[in-house]
Amino acid sequence: MALTDKLKSIPAKPGIYRFLNESGKLLYIGKAKNLKNRVRSYFNKSAELTPAKLEMVSKIKKIEFTIVSNETEALLLESNLIKKYQPPFNIVLKDDKSWLYIIITADDFPQVLAVRKNNLLATSYSLPAKFFGPYTSASSVRKTLRLLRKIFPYFTAGGPMVELGKKTGSPYHLGRYLKNRQISKKDWLDNIKLIKRFLKGQTNDIKKQLADKMKQASAKNDFEKAAAIRDQLQAIEKIIVNQKVVSPKNENDDYLGLSLVNNQAVITILKIREGKLLDQLNFTLKNLKNLQASDILGQFIEKYYQQTNDLPKKIYLPIKIDSEFDATCPQKGQKKKLVKLAEENAKNFLENSLASFEKEKNKIDGQLEQLKKILHLKNLPKRIEAYDISNIQGHLATGSMVVLTNGKINKSEYRRFKIKTVKKANDPAMISEVVKRRFKNSWPKPDLMVIDGGIAQVNAAINSLSSSTEGLASAITIISLAKKNEEIYLPGQAVPIKLPKFSSALQLLQLIRDEAHRFAINYHRNLRKKKILK
Repeated sequence: MALTDKLKSIPAKPGIYRFLNESGKLLYIGKAKNLKNRVRSYFNKSAELTPAKLEMVSKIKKIEFTIVSNETEALLLESNLIKKYQPPFNIVLKDDKSWLYIIITADDFPQVLAVRKNNLLATSYSLPAKFFGPYTSASSVRKTLRLLRKIFPYFTAGGPMVELGKKTGSPYHLGRYLKNRQISKKDWLDNIKLIKRFLKGQTNDIKKQLADKMKQASAKNDFEKAAAIRDQLQAIEKIIVNQKVVSPKNENDDYLGLSLVNNQAVITILKIREGKLLDQLNFTLKNLKNLQASDILGQFIEKYYQQTNDLPKKIYLPIKIDSEFDATCPQKGQKKKLVKLAEENAKNFLENSLASFEKEKNKIDGQLEQLKKILHLKNLPKRIEAYDISNIQGHLATGSMVVLTNGKINKSEYRRFKIKTVKKANDPAMISEVVKRRFKNSWPKPDLMVIDGGIAQVNAAINSLSSSTEGLASAITIISLAKKNEEIYLPGQAVPIKLPKFSSALQLLQLIRDEAHRFAINYHRNLRKKKILK
């Protein structure tokens, strides 16, 4: 189908679109609430595209699309596909699956929870639940929730959490989970409204509302309630004192800074709410080879502001870009200074990240080099596989395979096995089965295999490998690591190797051995739970 005909056939529905070149290589993945309008906008003669987008459009020879039910599904599907395929004209938001949202449920007594982005659709917390975020720092979210519990009592999964006051037995006793709902539903919902305003940064509104409630309580001689409200006001005042005032005009704006080095970048958002610096968010981006600063900022703004309900009145940027959001580049004054401050923070965060990455890389390179030397390997073990068995007297036995790629955990390569041929407790026989089944698959060949156990497990793995594929056993190094004395057993050697406790090579082997044990035992536990529930 010709490209012009394809454009006519695209439906006006929400979904994902994919642009491909003549050879079928993926160029770009995008989302839209109206596929027809969005895709056709790239080909309009009046479209003002960046140089990178113009280059992309000139290469498009094929268009594919996927229809979804709603914008949320489109957003998550787009994010997953970009991360998986990394098209050259898309930015990749690093760790965006692990972003956190604070959710206020729509229950009779609403709960306030932290949920990761990749669990949003898997949870039962859909609309009309209220979402706040995303947040890039888990510690920041935990701190916020602790703070909220100290100021406003609200329900958690453990029951009503109440934090104010010090009198034992009081409904507001510090840190107690109350068995009974001693706070009325009205008071509870009032607190939830205040929490929503707090998360939006509307502290002035909260202060006014609480001050009015305190006066009403005092007028009714309800001095205990008035004292509790006074404590809330004092706690909020402390927060306000610690927030830097950057504008006397009570503005609600976001200031973005960008720092770009080679193929990585950091965008920092300074969130100004009611004229105060409410938060600083740092976002790491990669896959930027074909993109200029305007493309990076444009794609980021589109992705981020469609995932948050905390929209600012205006977005201030270091350069001018075309955007559906109200974004501008200030030329002077306080707003220009705040953009510069955001850029300085982005630069500092990226420099620290790169330094940390380089330090981690050097550490891993050292571990692999030491392992190569100790085990007399011909090359660095770029792919290391570790195996473990979990069972109770042979019952519901499971095996695991975990993988390190270039010294880093690679969970996408993990595999698990339900033992089929061994009925009694016999770890070597179970290892033999797992290894044999592993090499029936066309998975990448390991440079090193680590078996949890002793020489019996090593020999079982070698025998199984020898019977699976001729010559494979001699091409792959197989060792075991015994937990008791952390000894390394090699085939054909009667005496195991005992490395110093602080050996970096030993620490790497312990890491993958323990990960294999964790993965195996978790699968075994899941099977036991299913068995019990039947």
